[in-house]
Amino acid sequence: MISIDPVTLIVTSFAMVATASPFVYYSYKLKKLTSANLASFEEFSSSNNTFPTQHERWRNHYHLGLDSQHKKLIYHRFGSYPEQSMVDLIEVNKVSIQEKSRMVQVGKEKRHILEYLALQFHFKDSSHSPKTIEIYDGELFTDVAGERGIAEKWQKILEVQLKN
Repeated sequence: MISIDPVTLIVTSFAMVATASPFVYYSYKLKKLTSANLASFEEFSSSNNTFPTQHERWRNHYHLGLDSQHKKLIYHRFGSYPEQSMVDLIEVNKVSIQEKSRMVQVGKEKRHILEYLALQFHFKDSSHSPKTIEIYDGELFTDVAGERGIAEKWQKILEVQLKN
């Protein structure tokens, strides 16, 4: 049988708690932020009499929801410059992807750096200027984590809604 010194047990326990506490704190903080963001999104949706059946959240910064019955898209951007908007798809003629990038040369290799990605809505009424909803902002995030795929996926989903 192994005997453990009480002092060693206390020091080891303290070290384990000290190591785990930042992870537990961050997890708690993230869950609290996520639930606050979701509550805000749901409040905005219900205040506009929309009930999204399809959702997508990414980077704890963006949230899209589609109410296919009423043909309305709810968009929420959180963070320093929050935005809440609703797009009535009945008034929309076309959805396109707006992309801004720059070319950087590293040695002999040329790379495209994505700076901005958004969905752009073109309305049937030509006097109504196009509306963009941001999918990715290169000033906020240093890497792309599937945002191009998200933009393409939602463009296809919305095009199906526009045809129906």
